[in-house]
Amino acid sequence: MPPIIQFQDKSHVLGIYSSPQRKIEEGLEYLRIGFEENNEAILMITDELTKDEIRNEIIKKWNISRDHLLDLEKNAIINIKNSRKFYLSTNITDRDRITKQYSDLAYKSIKKGKRGLRIFGDMKVFFEQGYGKYVIEFEKLFPPLNDFPMIGICAYDLDDFKKLDQESRKILFNHHNLHITNNLYRNIFDDSTHQLTEHICMYLDMESQLSSFLPITNSLLRYLEEGLQQNQLCVYLSINILENDNIKMMLSQVSNLKFQQEDFMIIENSNDYYINAVCENLKRFEDLKKLIFEKAIRYNKKDIRIVSDIPNFLFKNKHFDQCVALEEWWDQTIEDLNKRHGLNILLLCLYDSNNFHNSSFKYHRHRINDNHSIVCDSDGIVHFNFDPYLESRKSEKAEGGR
Repeated sequence: MPPIIQFQDKSHVLGIYSSPQRKIEEGLEYLRIGFEENNEAILMITDELTKDEIRNEIIKKWNISRDHLLDLEKNAIINIKNSRKFYLSTNITDRDRITKQYSDLAYKSIKKGKRGLRIFGDMKVFFEQGYGKYVIEFEKLFPPLNDFPMIGICAYDLDDFKKLDQESRKILFNHHNLHITNNLYRNIFDDSTHQLTEHICMYLDMESQLSSFLPITNSLLRYLEEGLQQNQLCVYLSINILENDNIKMMLSQVSNLKFQQEDFMIIENSNDYYINAVCENLKRFEDLKKLIFEKAIRYNKKDIRIVSDIPNFLFKNKHFDQCVALEEWWDQTIEDLNKRHGLNILLLCLYDSNNFHNSSFKYHRHRINDNHSIVCDSDGIVHFNFDPYLESRKSEKAEGGR
């Protein structure tokens, strides 16, 4: 769990948990810190365990006697509530009733000399009762927590979170000012979430399957701008440069950074790289590797960001083996430049998500994902369910590096 949130943050936190056990363990730890260290009253709302089971966990882990715990409950310092009874009223959600329960407990805690109320709210009951869509509306309409002397985590099970459509997920991420995602659904643009050496696959949402070129998205611009702002060498290898208007538009949108020529490499004749890859000849890429290395050494650039969409066009035109071979080459190149020369390579491979709608291509999609350390959508959100093999691959790599 990340560093515990301080009360003055007025934090409204989104928590996504891969298992009920992890959810309860981290929820109790979050509440313990509020109770023991921050002089806060606490509220646990869940149906995962019974009230007595929660009490037993608190007694065992917080070093509180049963009599003392019952006294704290009587004085509304420690509050344990059943999700169904707290959130639902005769199976109909009542926003005003829920809000009043929160505010009553928060102000009771102030009267008892506490700084406010810390909440861990398990949202599973909404999905169990068929209110998955309602919970999104409820989250949108719920008053900001800074209207009350309280902070809290809205806890979602991963299986429930997967059922939400992309727009609903965006709403939840935007509505909460902090996220505890346990490496699930994190954002690659959060500096704390990725290493300097990563091989990222980004699936872009495109309206038409007929478009020849991938769009220059805000995420792509942000990725490049972030690198230039950090004085990194940025390399752009894209079929897009065949369209002068596309490249001019991109340059105009990052020109406000006033980057130096040594900071940004636009690789020309990108179609030659594509044709050579189709012919299973990666010499042009080996030459590019040498060029990048020489420029990094000349201008003292230790950190390098690369964008490439060549693999996407290999896949789009059904050159699946050549696509995988190129991704494997990039994987080896990233590792080689890091281990032999101390260079940190952050490679972003762009793919049209329409390429993967054909179920017969599923096997090849797994092969592509397997050569990336991160797979994300066009907003940079990392999705656990893009490929179930990613996590096992990471574990294997971690063990191999020990």
